[in-house]
Amino acid sequence: MSTSKRLTGKDYAWWVISVLAFFFFFLWVGNFGNLGYLTQSPITSYVERLWSVTYIAAGGVFGVFMGSIVFLSVKFRAPSEVTQVRRINVTTYYYTALIIDLIAAIAVTYEIFNISISQFVTGLLASAEILLFASIIYLVYKLYYTE
Repeated sequence: MSTSKRLTGKDYAWWVISVLAFFFFFLWVGNFGNLGYLTQSPITSYVERLWSVTYIAAGGVFGVFMGSIVFLSVKFRAPSEVTQVRRINVTTYYYTALIIDLIAAIAVTYEIFNISISQFVTGLLASAEILLFASIIYLVYKLYYTE
């Protein structure tokens, strides 16, 4: 992406792609708003329908917010004005850590939604998921802003 101040049609297409990617990622992480642990009764089916609608709406808000933040931070980042100094290339380590984090996040998400465990262990796994997401965000930041 270029760093010009005006947005082109290509930029808007990238923005829409980033918003949709975050929207579908949010839905995937939350099992598309399905609550599989409720007992079957008329009231719980009503609650589940309300939850699904609320979850999808929240996914739209999350997608627009995070997609816009990521797109705008990449589009309008400041160009590097420092001279290149010979340094150790750490981007390989960042990419390796990013791949490991993504695999771990997928594995933890699978464990949360497909294995029947206690609420305490589910809370621990959810906390690990948040830690992994924070690590992924940090690594993406370090890959874009290498200064």
